Amino acid sequence: MIRHIFMWQAAAPEERQPVLDLLVQLSDRLPMIKSWELGGHQGEPNDNGDPWDGALITDFASWEDLEAYSIDPFHNEIVAQLLPRVRSRAVVDFVRDGAAQ
Repeated sequence: MIRHIFMWQAAAPEERQPVLDLLVQLSDRLPMIKSWELGGHQGEPNDNGDPWDGALITDFASWEDLEAYSIDPFHNEIVAQLLPRVRSRAVVDFVRDGAAQ
């Protein structure tokens, strides 16, 4: 299983909910996603520094499925709408349990 984690910081506070609203659209439109979790940060910054505003965690059966997700036209449409709403973003991809193809 391949885990894909996407985190972002919104360009402005009023963009936090629109980013979540955009990302939630991916969940039922892309069948290569095996599991899905989306959440916005809750709470105030503390001594750990500025938090990311949210994270999208998705699992895929294989690297090929992750690649299909990455190049999917609907995914790319959402990304194009998302980019002006974020000031920074980060991605981590890794084999979750050694079962990736």
